[in-house]
Amino acid sequence: MEKRKTIAIDMMGSDLGPVELSKSVIRFINENKDYDVLLFGDSKTLISIFRDIGKSQVTIIESSSVIPMEIKPLEFLRMKDSSMYMGISSIKEGRADAFISAGSTGGIVTGSVSLLRLIEGTTKAGIVTCIPTLKDNPAIVMDIGANNSCLPEDFLSFAKMSKVLAKSIYKIDNPSIYLLSNGTEEGKGNEEVVNAYKLFKEKQVEGFKGNCEARDALDGDHHIIITSGFSGNIFLKSVEGTAKLFSTLLKKGFKKNIFTKIGYLFSKSAVNVVRNQFDYKKYGGAILLGVNGIVIKAHGNSDEKSFYSALKVTKDMIESKLLDKVKEEISNGTDK
Repeated sequence: MEKRKTIAIDMMGSDLGPVELSKSVIRFINENKDYDVLLFGDSKTLISIFRDIGKSQVTIIESSSVIPMEIKPLEFLRMKDSSMYMGISSIKEGRADAFISAGSTGGIVTGSVSLLRLIEGTTKAGIVTCIPTLKDNPAIVMDIGANNSCLPEDFLSFAKMSKVLAKSIYKIDNPSIYLLSNGTEEGKGNEEVVNAYKLFKEKQVEGFKGNCEARDALDGDHHIIITSGFSGNIFLKSVEGTAKLFSTLLKKGFKKNIFTKIGYLFSKSAVNVVRNQFDYKKYGGAILLGVNGIVIKAHGNSDEKSFYSALKVTKDMIESKLLDKVKEEISNGTDK
């Protein structure tokens, strides 16, 4: 009989609080009877919510503190009673197969690297996210916030790990790989991009197509986009901001007068298709790749829909054995 899978969940780190996250957890365990959850947080609140729900699948563990948004490594290691520290530790202790949190990004990166350690052969851990595109497949972007600056070897590790994700989860057999830059020509970009380009070319990285400008990144043909966390985070926030602006302007336009309101009735289905295509919530959150464990960073303002999507991503990571495949890719020392 196959061992039951367990997901450790930080219930205290999100903007909307444990009650909103609980809705997602309840839905998930009701749909996945072969999964257990370890819930770290205020036990009094959590017990009242889960009193009559999935008792056999739910274990509630009291944690007395929450990791703040900005935290230094030594401060994190002192907060052993926090929901995030305890949740990450549960992977190290073998009690959980994965950890998910909507809390501090810095805390997740610091805690995961400190407690779980880097995969042997990787130079840095990075956060990877998926952004909707014009086609069915998303654009896989790494890194989006773990590292302000990177060496060429870091970019190479990111490319290897992202390629495993593209093949295993999104079934892209021959993913294209690009470096995010301010121009497509070789030699464009800052020093880290130029040096990374040279290394990728020297190593003959399979699938490497060169540089990618931000305006082309979401056409569906740019499968993997490699960048440092500083540039990646700006790119991600710009995409989210543009999508929000477009949605707001669309609503404003349709409400302008009686004729535009009637026009909306005729175009409603098309508008909904576009809105669904570019709904980032269906991808749930981001994945920290490069550490010895499955760690998912959900959106800080996760609602029921987005946190449920993050739980599904976590399940996919577990069942696809993504961590084992990443380790194999890194240990092989190849770029294929």
